Parts: sequence; C-alpha cells; structure tokens
Amino acid sequence: MNLHLRPLSTADEPEVRRVFRETIALGHPVSLASGVDSALLPYERLCLDWYLGPGRGHASVLCDDDRVVGYALVCVDPDGFSSWQRRAATRFTTRVVPRLVLRRYPAPLRRFYRLRLRDGWELWRHSDDLVAGLPHAHFNATAPGGLPGRLLADHVDDVVTAAGFASWYGEMNARGGRRVAALGRWGAEIVSRRPNATLSWLTGAPVDRLTVLRHVVARRAAA
Repeated sequence: MNLHLRPLSTADEPEVRRVFRETIALGHPVSLASGVDSALLPYERLCLDWYLGPGRGHASVLCDDDRVVGYALVCVDPDGFSSWQRRAATRFTTRVVPRLVLRRYPAPLRRFYRLRLRDGWELWRHSDDLVAGLPHAHFNATAPGGLPGRLLADHVDDVVTAAGFASWYGEMNARGGRRVAALGRWGAEIVSRRPNATLSWLTGAPVDRLTVLRHVVARRAAA
C-alpha cells in the first residue's frame, strides 16, 4: 500500500460518501430494499453534511495511490457543530418520521430508521459531560489493517493540536474485544459504552457504541 493523506477536494466528496456507505455496518453489506441509496440519504446527510460543508476546511482523505480508501473529518468548532446538528436533527426527524408512520418505507428500511432513531435518542440522553466542548472526529477506512486507523488518528491529533486543544473524542462501534484492546495502545480512554441496536441488527451480532476520548499531549509524551 502507498497510503498518504491529502486535503479534501470537491472531487473527493462522492468518494467520502462511498466509504461511509461501505463502512456503515462494519464492512457488512447493507441490503435493506431496492432504492435503498436514496432512502438512506437523510441519514447520510445527517452524518456527513456538516463536515463537507461548514467544517470542510479540516477534512482530509486517505489515499492508496490515487484511490480514496478513507477519510478524517474533524470538528474544532464544537459550538458551531452543536447548533448545526440541532437544526439537522430536526430536519431529519421531520423527513423520516412521517414516512415511518405512513409506512412509506419498505419493512427492512422502517426497522433501520426505528432503531436508528432510538439509538440517536439514547446517545443524546446519555451524552457524557467529559467530552462536552471538546473537538471531535469522524473517520473511517476501507483499507485493511491497523495502519490506516493510526494514520487517520495521528492526523486528527495534528489538526486538534494546531487549534489549541489537548484532547478530542469520537464515536466508535466495536464488536467483541479486539478494538477495545487496541484503543488502550492508542492512548484512548473509553468514557461511555452503550449497545448499538441498529448495527447489532445489521451485523447479526452484538455491537457497542463507544465514546472514546484521546489525550493528544499524554499520548505524544508517552511516545
């Protein structure tokens, strides 16, 4: 592999969306119904549009030669993100809930959105004060092995440090204990762990959503 990072360009946006969809269920194919791409668009927009819009200045893609195999989307404006997210969540709910009530979605897609709304409510209800006001990151990679994740996390460290912060957090989905063990080696602290009903259903195995806090200064001092 010839992995390298570059700033996000407009031409990279479809590739970021592709990687998001390929990793949405931890690498498992998502086959909910015909026309699922357009039906999942509200969820995709909720997850990505801030980083590809107001926050795009801190977004980068991970490439293997010229092919995009991952992305790092970083928020160093927590207040701006929170304000945008409240409006986006309202738009998402207003669009999805009436279609659920009127059964406009096929049955598998209805279940996806019911579970996703429940997970979102639980995440909001149990949000952790330890990460309030901190920058955060959303990153994924389709390339195998641990190197892509380390490159992306180190890149987030650089962005966060340049913005004057010493720590950042992210949400990670974990099946089993392997990813949890790796987090300790990355200098990360798990501050919240809750079941992810949506991914547990999609993958057919229990999946937990972890809120992970990474201390940049402590990690670099140890290194």
